[in-house]
Amino acid sequence: MRFRFLLSVLLFPVFLFSVSARAADSRPNIVLVLVDDMGWSNIGCYGGMVETPTIDRLAENGLRFNQFYNAARCCPTRATLMTGLHPHETGIGHMTLPNRPVADPEPGEATSYFALVEADRFRIPTAYQGWLKNWIPTLPEMLKEAGYGTYMTGKWHLGSEKKSTWPLQRGFDKFYGHLAGTSDFFVPANLYRGNQPIQAEGERYYITDAITDEAIKYLNNHDRRKDDEPFFLYLAYNAPHFPLQCMPEDYERYVGKFMEGWDALRAKRLEKQKRMGLVPENTTLAPRPEIVPAWNTLDEQKKVEMDAIMATYAAMIDRVDQNLGKLVENLEDSGEFDNTLIVFLSDNGGEAESGPFGRFEYENLGQYGKGGNKYGRGWATLSNTPFREYKHYAHQGGVQTPLVVSWPDGIDAALNSSIVEQPSYLPDLVETFLELGGASRPAMNGGKPIPAGQGISLLDTLRGSKEPVHTAPFFIEHEGNRIARDGKWKLVSYFDTPWELYDLDADRSESNDLAGQHPEIVSRLDEAYQNWAHRSNVIDWKYAKEFNVYRR
Repeated sequence: MRFRFLLSVLLFPVFLFSVSARAADSRPNIVLVLVDDMGWSNIGCYGGMVETPTIDRLAENGLRFNQFYNAARCCPTRATLMTGLHPHETGIGHMTLPNRPVADPEPGEATSYFALVEADRFRIPTAYQGWLKNWIPTLPEMLKEAGYGTYMTGKWHLGSEKKSTWPLQRGFDKFYGHLAGTSDFFVPANLYRGNQPIQAEGERYYITDAITDEAIKYLNNHDRRKDDEPFFLYLAYNAPHFPLQCMPEDYERYVGKFMEGWDALRAKRLEKQKRMGLVPENTTLAPRPEIVPAWNTLDEQKKVEMDAIMATYAAMIDRVDQNLGKLVENLEDSGEFDNTLIVFLSDNGGEAESGPFGRFEYENLGQYGKGGNKYGRGWATLSNTPFREYKHYAHQGGVQTPLVVSWPDGIDAALNSSIVEQPSYLPDLVETFLELGGASRPAMNGGKPIPAGQGISLLDTLRGSKEPVHTAPFFIEHEGNRIARDGKWKLVSYFDTPWELYDLDADRSESNDLAGQHPEIVSRLDEAYQNWAHRSNVIDWKYAKEFNVYRR
């Protein structure tokens, strides 16, 4: 009895200190919102036609970045957001391995549809293995170590073949969503709660709604049980990734709004972006691709059909905004909103993986349980206004994302509605989260060295600094499409073409290649890129494409 009393007296100060420290914890909650395949210019606060009052409000009372870069594709962007490292350093140098097994491969066959045979796996470098390396610490693991509750809903797409690669095993306390890269929005396959496969439940199920409702449940439970601890929520919407499926009531609000066509709407959108200060006054439209016909050459029925598929795409983004409205309202009701850092971005630019007119059956659009597949390059060109290229590529249309940041307690109200001009990229977000969360990346894990993060915290920028985020070049590579960004200069190329050089202060839409006029800049940035590529385990695409997880 005396021993127990003495032990309690000795431990009481420690307990009191712990409670006091938690009660005084002023670290912000972090909500990371990622949408999928949404182009730079679709949402209202970036000049778009989709009604996004919640995102627009976050921008009005926060910041918008106009030169922020993703990694050009779903998996690489997610790999960096979950680690702060370049995709090749994490094992996602290309894409993830798929969930389905190989079906009866022929002897010696290198690949079959969407999968690799077992023999292939032994020759694949770990930089391209197709799932996050298990010794690379993840953002939720590092934040959890620092005392955060960690929650995820939505699309994982960082490995599904092995249970050890799933969200709960990589640092999240709770997970609801799909492990694979895409999902039917009404009857999703590959749907999990935690580690358990489940079926969609409820009338008029729609996955955008479901992952938001589940996220709110997690936050409410956190509020009840761990209110003295901050939380990290990763809300990874599949929308507006294909298949293009929307709720009928949202579809009806957009049908007919795109009948002016991609040519007229691109011109109007660019002028709006200039008025909003999102692009310089000298910005011009990148040329419409030759494969995309002029809108006025289409017959009336084709115009109606194309309007309908774009209405579907727009309705999917609208639904995301509606759901973010529910989340923001919940944060306000719980008193958490003001000290919650909310970050909204897209994983890559608009996709153009089909022909100019997309893939869909017109009669299926706007119906519950049905929809289309893809919306086509014509509308993708509008989505990425005023830029060149699309998802996969390193030109602006592929890698530039809208980035909205809201944090009432941390961003001075005098900065509200400001546009951040300084170029920055995904690793900077992770370093920002780690700094705000009092977390750190270990130098070693499991006896293996961990690469140092190459991002720069954006905290000073969020507080109003106009100094460059990066004073040295930063780099991105996907499928051999690559960039080196250094101040106003952007060195960029496709996987099989020479470098192009652009002055993005004077030429945001990459129309005037200056490589021939400034060979010394090309040489300097090429050398810097090659050094980075070597350090980061990037393999030349003419060899790395052999490790492609898709059919060649």
